[in-house]
Amino acid sequence: MEALDYIQNYRGKKTSKPSLGISPLVAAVLLIAVTMTIAALLTYWATGFVKTSLPEINETEAECRFAAFSIYSCTYSNSTEVVSLILENYKNIELKSLKAFFIFPNTSVSAPIILDGTLPAGGVLKSYQIQNVAEDFSKIMIATHCPEVSKEKVCTKA
Repeated sequence: MEALDYIQNYRGKKTSKPSLGISPLVAAVLLIAVTMTIAALLTYWATGFVKTSLPEINETEAECRFAAFSIYSCTYSNSTEVVSLILENYKNIELKSLKAFFIFPNTSVSAPIILDGTLPAGGVLKSYQIQNVAEDFSKIMIATHCPEVSKEKVCTKA
């Protein structure tokens, strides 16, 4: 009888042992579920990691990346002790908190002189006058609310 069972089992008509394990369909579903869970955990971790790794950029720093201006002209009048400035903002960011500094030949710098108003965006020229300026300065520096946006110029003396 054993030989007959062997032959029938060999031909696939009879199985003598029940199969062990899980079906391939269940295995595939479990494999996909585990993969998706691991992917979700890695995404959550990476998002938190990137947020803590990158430096914070405030709004002023972001807008200042696109700010620039030029000192169109600078003249000093010996008789009136007045510096006349014309500034041009040739970018699309309004520049605020304008300050003038006078730089002397011995590299010392004057206290800041606050210039009234803002420098409008878009190629607008704006003039400023600074009164009671001693003639021994070598150049002028204009600084803005943007830390990296400033210009220096040697003024013509009249």
